[in-house]
Amino acid sequence: MSVSYHHTPHYTKDAEADRHFKELREHVSRVMQSLPASRKNIMRFKAFLLPAIFFGTYVLALFQTSYLLFCLAYIFLGLMLVIIFLNLIHEASHNTLFRGKKNNQRYMLLFDIIGANSYMWNKRHVKLHHNYTNVDGWDSDIEKSKFLKVHPLDGKKTVHHYQHLLIFLYPLFITNWFLLRDFKDFFNPGMIVRKLGDPSRREYIKLFFFKFFFVGYLAVLPALLTTFNLGQTALALFIMLLSAGFFALMVLLPPHVNTSNQFPIVSGDMKLQQSWLMHQLNTTNDVTTTNWFIKYVMANCNFHIAHHLFPNISHVYAKEVTDAIIKYNRQAGLPYRSYPLFTTLRNHYRLIRSNGRWMDILEEDM
Repeated sequence: MSVSYHHTPHYTKDAEADRHFKELREHVSRVMQSLPASRKNIMRFKAFLLPAIFFGTYVLALFQTSYLLFCLAYIFLGLMLVIIFLNLIHEASHNTLFRGKKNNQRYMLLFDIIGANSYMWNKRHVKLHHNYTNVDGWDSDIEKSKFLKVHPLDGKKTVHHYQHLLIFLYPLFITNWFLLRDFKDFFNPGMIVRKLGDPSRREYIKLFFFKFFFVGYLAVLPALLTTFNLGQTALALFIMLLSAGFFALMVLLPPHVNTSNQFPIVSGDMKLQQSWLMHQLNTTNDVTTTNWFIKYVMANCNFHIAHHLFPNISHVYAKEVTDAIIKYNRQAGLPYRSYPLFTTLRNHYRLIRSNGRWMDILEEDM
């Protein structure tokens, strides 16, 4: 059974913030009216082109006799996995890829085919991360792990004192996500996403079917059709997920989890101390990077504030929407923060290292 509204965090009502968001929304709406709707046609073309490139590369890998070339093809598959996620899956989850909601939901099955569980990810991302960004116990993107303390107010453990040394393990997160995390979300009722309710029997069947299918066509089938054994093809799959992890880190780390952003907590009466607008502005930052690669390949991922304020607007309009937000916020005295990529990564490391200092000043003085 899903939790009711009264058992989920709610934001502080703020008439001034509501007025600001209403005016900002009207401002953005006027900007959107001046932009061509045809721009989304390129994205819809990608909806067929990018999967074709992914599976075309996979077929080419099956014809390789050189294990090096086979692994290089799998590395490229890892990069394509992230590109497909940013350009297509993420859009479909917010119903901005196609016009009809059902078509977007159907397209989400592509995410299952390429390794993730679309049902759980959609709940984690749309229902939890967007509504409760950086909120301990409600944003599943910063969910507690045994060895990593992400939220500054998480419980302290001695092992956290050394967590900054585990940065080199970060690229394994997609491997963990696809092969372990999805199963934990289904079978561990203590996971944050389970606050939204239990999966149906149909979703359990889909979980196992697509996970076996994913491992089957990327590891088992190549072992049967090529000169490489199962150990070699399984290693290639691991390399594929590792390359995806490296690539994805440049997108997933910068916008939220760093020392420049706030990590709000929920009070005993399930209340957050800010309005929804100020919460989003104080928990999210943009990345000061603009070039053709970011725009056309990485789906304007550097314009993250625009996405959190207006998730129903496609990334193809993110630059203009961001310009409108910057202009309005400067006039209204509202915060807008953007940092170079290296700065955000450095601030993430500083946050992880700071969170690991399990003996604070008061404890040292006692």
